[in-house]
Amino acid sequence: MTTPSLAIDRLLNDVKDLVTCQPGTYCRETPVPRLRVWSSTDTPTPSPALFNPMFYVVLQGVKVLTLGSNRFTLSAGECVATSFGLPFVVHFEQATPAAPYIAIGLDLDVDLLVEVMLDMPKYEDRWVCSAAGGKLSGSVEESFIRLVSLMSTPDDRAMLGRYYERELYYRLLQSSMGDTLRQLGQRDNRLRRIKKAADWLCANAEQPLVVAELAASISMSVSSFHRHFKAVTGHSPLVFQRQIRLLNARRLLRAGGITVSQVAYTVGYVSPSQFSREYKSMFSVPPATDQGGAN
Repeated sequence: MTTPSLAIDRLLNDVKDLVTCQPGTYCRETPVPRLRVWSSTDTPTPSPALFNPMFYVVLQGVKVLTLGSNRFTLSAGECVATSFGLPFVVHFEQATPAAPYIAIGLDLDVDLLVEVMLDMPKYEDRWVCSAAGGKLSGSVEESFIRLVSLMSTPDDRAMLGRYYERELYYRLLQSSMGDTLRQLGQRDNRLRRIKKAADWLCANAEQPLVVAELAASISMSVSSFHRHFKAVTGHSPLVFQRQIRLLNARRLLRAGGITVSQVAYTVGYVSPSQFSREYKSMFSVPPATDQGGAN
């Protein structure tokens, strides 16, 4: 087995050509499908985003992820897996031009992961957060190194890529992150209902939210829905919706051609002043600062 330091050195060598020391934060595609490299040379203010199903490994520097009441501080050799779209806040604690933050992320092929899961012995479903962290070690480390190594071997990539990815999913499902990833299989009817509610909120964030109606739509009591939704996502339904609204608003503002008030109404706010307050609270700047077009 590769020692932790040698494993990270090997992965850093594999991605070195995709790392930039220019100011800012960058995401670069690799030749391996859905495998990307992140790098950053500074520590900007915490920034909210949406975390889709992913396996993410830090190679250098420190990244802090906050998902509701759950906080993950990831340094070199640590990783996180997520099972479905979650609003989160991220910031880097260690990133400089001389020693940039570097990480590799794989967007999960949900169909393939579920196919692997269904071929494995059935595990008991557990209520866990839809994000789980751990050390990159053991068989997960070995299979991830094999997958990343395909970046430099086109013939192997074409022939072995799906097999290496399948192996990685098998190892992840066996690991301490397995309970989180098994949520993607939706074997447990309650988990399926929570995911349905979260998916509805993401797709309809601009709509008024009546928690009792959403709970009833998935055949759960309000109290049970609140408890289980927060256990899985780290957020209450209302906070989850608000973060999705504000993330949508930031995308609209940066695209330009629309006023702050128009954005507020578009994403579901009835009060532009409330929108501005909550936007500044989440992003640390007023919405006009992020506006791509004229006011």
